[in-house]
Amino acid sequence: MRLRNLAFVAITFALLSGCAQTPKNTAKVDWDTHQAQLKRLTDYQAKGVFGYLSPEQRISLTFNWKNHNDEYQLILTKMYKTVLNLNAEPGNVTLIDPDGKTYHGNDAAQLVKQLTGIELPLSQMRDWLIGLPTSADTYQLNKNDQVAYLAKEIDGQVWEMHYNTYNDQSPALPTQMVLNQGKLKIKIKISNWLAN
Repeated sequence: MRLRNLAFVAITFALLSGCAQTPKNTAKVDWDTHQAQLKRLTDYQAKGVFGYLSPEQRISLTFNWKNHNDEYQLILTKMYKTVLNLNAEPGNVTLIDPDGKTYHGNDAAQLVKQLTGIELPLSQMRDWLIGLPTSADTYQLNKNDQVAYLAKEIDGQVWEMHYNTYNDQSPALPTQMVLNQGKLKIKIKISNWLAN
């Protein structure tokens, strides 16, 4: 048990140190053009890891997020075992747990929190993941006219996303971010983007 805890701490520190790197120098873009390109990006897939750090649990998970128009799928795995398989479309959410049991609802974030204890602003994440500040109460751009920070109050809780690095493709997409809400911190590192 102690060895597993030490391994978790080592992996978490490796992940967190990776997210604290200096932003990569990507080309400066025109914000209006960049924003228009991101809005046209409706089909994409992001793979990576996130470190979920809250007072209740600390966990490192591999994620696979697929987006197609108004639908998305989120698969979370730990040690090659699926922790969560979520499929969402407007008004209909299906979640499959590690035991293969299926749950249905109409609010993805609420369903995930109820069954796993993990809090995520899922309806916003579809755009925030690609660096588009849709529905944010406020946002700031970096020196390259990409989103550096955004914030939004959801159900009385303020969520903040800090974007640390972007890749050099066009449009440039985030590769390292930190999502905060109160004492909850989620370090996101995307290792692979597939975008059409």
